[in-house]
Amino acid sequence: MMKNMKKIYSLIALTLGLVLLASCEINKEPVFNDSDAFVAFDKAAVTCTETDGEISVPVTLASLKGMGTTVSYEAVNGTAAAGTNFDLVDGSGTLTFTPDGRTQYIKVKIYDPDVTYEDGERVSGKYTGDLKFKLAFKSTGDVNGSMENVCTVTIKDLDHPLTAILGDWTFTALCRGKMASWPCELAKDPDDDHVVWFYDLVYFSRSGWDGWDISYYGVVSEDLKTITIPLGQESEYTYSNGEHVGLYGVDADFEYLFDSGSVTATIEYNAAGKAVGLTMNFDDSPAGEGSGFIGYIPGAGTINYVYGPYTGEKD
Repeated sequence: MMKNMKKIYSLIALTLGLVLLASCEINKEPVFNDSDAFVAFDKAAVTCTETDGEISVPVTLASLKGMGTTVSYEAVNGTAAAGTNFDLVDGSGTLTFTPDGRTQYIKVKIYDPDVTYEDGERVSGKYTGDLKFKLAFKSTGDVNGSMENVCTVTIKDLDHPLTAILGDWTFTALCRGKMASWPCELAKDPDDDHVVWFYDLVYFSRSGWDGWDISYYGVVSEDLKTITIPLGQESEYTYSNGEHVGLYGVDADFEYLFDSGSVTATIEYNAAGKAVGLTMNFDDSPAGEGSGFIGYIPGAGTINYVYGPYTGEKD
């Protein structure tokens, strides 16, 4: 009986040892070696402007000890076309990596077509909207490809009709009984060249609300002198109760909200045609004289509110 028990204990110990050994093998950390080496674009997307002239897009070979290989690549037309908007500097479309040169660069010439110069200074060009093309590997040579095997290049157009008003502003208004100033960015709409998006129109950053998902649009007049901002807009952001942050008008006595109609901003330009100032006209809005903007979540409450005088200064 005792001998049999010893055999059982021995078998148990042996079994446990095998299990532990097996589990150690299962959990063993993977080892990266040069058979796993791969080449990749450092970024899946890069942005430049049409006046940059030439850009360099980095490509890196990831290897343990360093190795050499040759990679081929190509440019794929999108809304941007080779020969018109860009060209590869190296027509052969190859990159050669060495142990001491693990990062190489694809160089691309960027063109600014139909541009006008006066006294050596760029005045204007043809408005095309932002244009895109792709860089992609044709062959990765002796190494593997990776998930980052394509890089999308966006050429930003500098001739947008709203260029004079786009960018960084400083807005000033009456907020909770005191004059306050805060940064607000005006950004173009990707589809409509007479629509501009405001972040941060109602000084939401004061309350810790941040992000482009709480932004509101305005329609710019053909003469570029006014921006009409509709009331009743809902932001992209969704609160926990399923409601969006709405942009409303609020009367001078803070009693009523207005979700229809609009507020008009008048833009001031300098002699060079650059926007320098902006003034919101709340008095002609549905909320009436002395009114303002309020950001409100139905069923949750107010985020923030601002009253006139509401002005902006272009940074």
